[in-house]
Amino acid sequence: MSLDEGPRDELIRIRGVSDMLCTSHAHLRDRHARMALALDLSILALSTWLAALAFVAPSINLSLTPFGLDSQLWMGLLAVAVLFLSIVQLKTEWKARSDAHRRALETYAEVKREAGYLLATGELDESACRRVLARYDMASAVSVEIPERFFLAQKRRHKMKVALSKHLDTHPGASILLTRFRFWIRDNVRKS
Repeated sequence: MSLDEGPRDELIRIRGVSDMLCTSHAHLRDRHARMALALDLSILALSTWLAALAFVAPSINLSLTPFGLDSQLWMGLLAVAVLFLSIVQLKTEWKARSDAHRRALETYAEVKREAGYLLATGELDESACRRVLARYDMASAVSVEIPERFFLAQKRRHKMKVALSKHLDTHPGASILLTRFRFWIRDNVRKS
């Protein structure tokens, strides 16, 4: 906490940053989980196809082999594809990345929640503020970072989420898609 900022201002800042980081880590967690699932399902589908070709009669092999290719050639191509996707899976570690972002989300959510409680109760004693600040510093130190190339898009995503949420407070029947489009028009087309 800096000397020129009051504890309330610092808690508000920490809560806001933690909220944005929660949104960012949640999105990256889901993104990596989707990519890992797609990769797993691709490997499973190709492996199943390969196994089916290995154990069926040669006459059925012809119907399971596309483009009129030789079934042995097709089995070799499937095997190479499975191997390639397995190596991609090992190198990308999307499941581990998803899990790291999940842990970061949980850590920043605790910081956000505790800062919010302190702000709501108004009990801003120095020890409580220092505890939240220490927890925030710890979260920053141990959590996976958001890659620099994703930061601005994640910040934009969070700001859009907040704006949509505020809009829905007063317009609960509004279409989210149309509201997003309206905000896009307002921010990119209209001269303000």
